Amino acid sequence: MKKFLVIALSTSLLVPGFSANAADKAGTACPKVGKTSTANGRIYTCIKLGSKLYWNNGKIVKSNSSNNKTNSTTSGTVSQQNASKKAASYLRNSAFSRSSLIAQLEFEGFSNSDATYGTDSLGANWTEQAIKKAASYLRNSSFSRSSLIAQLEYEGFSNADATKGTDSQKADWNEQAALKAESYLRNSAFSRSGLMDQLEYEGFSQSEAEYGVSKTGL
Repeated sequence: MKKFLVIALSTSLLVPGFSANAADKAGTACPKVGKTSTANGRIYTCIKLGSKLYWNNGKIVKSNSSNNKTNSTTSGTVSQQNASKKAASYLRNSAFSRSSLIAQLEFEGFSNSDATYGTDSLGANWTEQAIKKAASYLRNSSFSRSSLIAQLEYEGFSNADATKGTDSQKADWNEQAALKAESYLRNSAFSRSGLMDQLEYEGFSQSEAEYGVSKTGL
């Protein structure tokens, strides 16, 4: 009759080389030999010891995040990186068209190539910039629809972006005409017809101009 020696093994002995500092997953039961599982920064493989299956100690998963971060921060020349930082600083505080941001960076002393690199490296949405710029203008002054589009185009935005930026404001152009009329009367004297002509010159329609002038009491 054969005799069997039964030895109670601790979990740490089930997997050769298992360390108490390893993740709790090591040494626990697993479903199928060769199956892998990732947890706590390690990749574990299911192995067979005797008649039972256990997760091995696992290997640390190497991350490329640090390398990617290094590569992203070192792309471009030092001057190009500085242009990118300056461009980002401007966009955090104001709205620009692509051409006006390049021009601003050139004004700061960057070459055209560095200024262009710095601007394009941000991947800015120029339509969104046009929307922000239009809102900024309307916070500080009054415009007709056509004059605001023209102002944005003057800033370097395409007609499509300027139009989108303007129409996104959903402005009440009658009220803009009234504000513009009040602004003129604060600085000069007009007849009713003269003020209407001035508002139409500013791009307001005849009906908008009439509304604006009437609001002043003329």
